[in-house]
Amino acid sequence: MGGEGGLIGGAGLGTLFNALYEVLGELIAKNLVFKPLLKNIRLDSLEPLLKDIEESNRKLDLPVVELENLKAHLEEGIELLRKCKKIRWWIVYKRYKYATKLIGWDKSLQRFLEILNVQGIRDVKDSTVSVKNIEKLVSRIESNMGIPKQTDSEAWCAVPELPPLVVGLDFPLKELKRKLLKDENVSMVVLTAPGGCGKTTLATKFCQDKDVKDTFKDNIFFVTVSKKPKLENIVQDLYQRKGFPAPTFQNEGSVVTWLQHFLREEGQNPLLIVLDDVWSGSESLLEKFDQFKTENFKFLVTSRSEFRGYGSPYHLQSLDHDNAMKLFHHSASLGDKSSHIPKDLPEKLSVARDFQYDVDTDIECIANLYELTKRSLANLVVTRKDKTEGDWYYSEHFVTQHDVLRELAIYNTKTGPVEHRERLIIDICGDKLPKWWREQKHQPMKARLLSITTDEGFSSKWHDMQMPEVEVLVLNFQTKNYALPNSVVNMDELKAVIVTNYGFLPAELSNFQLLSSLPNLKRIRLERISIPSITKNPIHLAGLKKISLFMCNIGQAFNNCAISISSAFPNLEEMNIDYCSDLIELPSEVCDLIKLKKLSVTNCHKLSALPEGIGNLENLEMLRLRSCTELSKLPTSMKYLGKVNFLDISDCFSIKVLPEDIGEMSSLRKINMRQCSRLQELPPSVMGLEQLKEVVCDEETKYLWEPFSSYLKNVRIIVAKENMNLNWLHKTRF
Repeated sequence: MGGEGGLIGGAGLGTLFNALYEVLGELIAKNLVFKPLLKNIRLDSLEPLLKDIEESNRKLDLPVVELENLKAHLEEGIELLRKCKKIRWWIVYKRYKYATKLIGWDKSLQRFLEILNVQGIRDVKDSTVSVKNIEKLVSRIESNMGIPKQTDSEAWCAVPELPPLVVGLDFPLKELKRKLLKDENVSMVVLTAPGGCGKTTLATKFCQDKDVKDTFKDNIFFVTVSKKPKLENIVQDLYQRKGFPAPTFQNEGSVVTWLQHFLREEGQNPLLIVLDDVWSGSESLLEKFDQFKTENFKFLVTSRSEFRGYGSPYHLQSLDHDNAMKLFHHSASLGDKSSHIPKDLPEKLSVARDFQYDVDTDIECIANLYELTKRSLANLVVTRKDKTEGDWYYSEHFVTQHDVLRELAIYNTKTGPVEHRERLIIDICGDKLPKWWREQKHQPMKARLLSITTDEGFSSKWHDMQMPEVEVLVLNFQTKNYALPNSVVNMDELKAVIVTNYGFLPAELSNFQLLSSLPNLKRIRLERISIPSITKNPIHLAGLKKISLFMCNIGQAFNNCAISISSAFPNLEEMNIDYCSDLIELPSEVCDLIKLKKLSVTNCHKLSALPEGIGNLENLEMLRLRSCTELSKLPTSMKYLGKVNFLDISDCFSIKVLPEDIGEMSSLRKINMRQCSRLQELPPSVMGLEQLKEVVCDEETKYLWEPFSSYLKNVRIIVAKENMNLNWLHKTRF
């Protein structure tokens, strides 16, 4: 074996064991994915066993070939562990792939030891490097695969990416390093400046500095706090950043206890926590962290406010004129020094803000968001690794905006009399409604977009509101129980409803049946909602075309409900189910949605079966079963899906075979079977896929299509590389 640390020739078993032990120890110490999982594996008892084998070789007259095979197997284990070191937490399929390889490697090791039959030296069954331990490892990996992906730059307290151009921060960075790395008396620095001065960028640059990374290694946590921080959410994110299951809390005291436990355990090595965008009035949050400080803890706080009594202040100065202009021209894409703004840019911004609620405008909306990103008016983050073109998958597109731009947009919505504003953005603290709302004299409002955000103190006691022209309703909340406002029954023009629960667990949602009275309602998106809570009462949404369920509790959604799903959504054309971790089997009632054109089920890691009746969806045009890692087979009735032109089973690495009659899917034009590593063969019927034009697969499964090349002459095979990017596609044509 060549390459890094290759072990060949006369290396003894003891030497190989030491190398194996060293790599395993480094993996446990540094890798965020495997650290909490590999602690179950101990190699201590294997070392004396291997030494005894080597020392007793002549006495037992063991076959040399067997010892050489054992050496080669230990080398293979070393290389396998080195590859595990490179795995990142968000690449779910690689975690599973290498966990499976570990199982196979360990089983082979047990067979080698049994063949050597070293009875009288030590019973191999006593070795704690057992398959059971690694099976526990895989079980824990699989249980953690239900943790949803969010943006790569912000999920689970990871350090964000730096913007393409950073200017004027070299001296402030030097000062921060002096304070936090060299001054033993400083454990917390509060970085203050007005909005837009670069506090977050400087904090990010600090975390990515080589000296900082060498000091804190994998113990750097970047927490975005914002206006209304919830300590329990922050603590849960910290645990998940290290690969541990998110703890549950009984009360505020238990939250503090879990935080103390986390800091005590992880603080055995140098630890850095960045608390970014802390608002005025959050002193109690800083106190929670500050009271547990030790010499190993360092905290960096960014805020527009200076928190006296907490940490050492550092005031970030504004950029000088030259650097400010350089950054302005870069951010505004004004390389030619032109200040021209396209005439249709405000319209595109308006279209994006209105969420493009028309049914057929998703692609246009994404195009507009890319345009806004180019103009630095928004940040579009795509977390998926395979950015293949033309598959209409936007569930992992996230849009962020700098708080200054966001506040400017909100400020612009407040111009003119409130009753004439087209967009109303309302932030409610507790049950304190805005004065104009409380004093409203039943005059109708002109708003077309209504966004209401409430906190954990809101009791769902709504005052009446007259808003007959509202077309988009956005509701954000944090409570365990939430009710739609009764006034929605008067919103006859309502086309889209978006309900987002910012709590950690799915919430109960009541009054959902009120939407049945709205004739123009076409789209609904629910996030972290208990779906059984909305099916307790009869629902009939005749106009609904699209429903999206994100991180919802859906497993028992249609059991004992007051109405069948086909009666509730008789004209539904698109259903998206994402990150619903309790979904084990897709409800058979879904097969009664005969007008359904698009069915997308992604990242539902417990989904193990599809209903056999799925063939009843005679109008289905797209079937996406992306990253459903427990799904082992597809129903035979899929052959009746004669209109499906796109099938996506990417990252469904438990699927071993395709339906025998898949060739009868006569309209199929594209298949994405990337990371279907257990797929061993294709049924002969694939040669009947006369409309097939494109197959996305891996190098390991490309060969499955080669026997059918003479029948599928116009099929383009796209071989997706790991960490696939558009520039890394290898395309061939039969």
